[in-house]
Amino acid sequence: MKTLKNRINIQTIGSYIRTGGDLIQVSFSNFKERRNTAYSKLEQQIIEICGTEKKNEILDCIGEYSSTIEEIQFSLGMKAGATLQVNLLNNFETDV
Repeated sequence: MKTLKNRINIQTIGSYIRTGGDLIQVSFSNFKERRNTAYSKLEQQIIEICGTEKKNEILDCIGEYSSTIEEIQFSLGMKAGATLQVNLLNNFETDV
């Protein structure tokens, strides 16, 4: 029961929905810390590969791309949530 309890959280459920697999490691950082850590790693890699001259241009392109992907994933999440709610409330005779 403890193993099941440890697997029931938004990160593991989200990972399973997105990839069909288990999340390798749960992060206990808040959203802002996780975002800042990921951004810092990305920025450092860009500087190492491309130098500081192109850094802002590349980060802008990445930001535009990730914003588009975020919008798509949010819309899909809203649709999945609405579909799940309809399916759960549609039939009181079964639990599937």
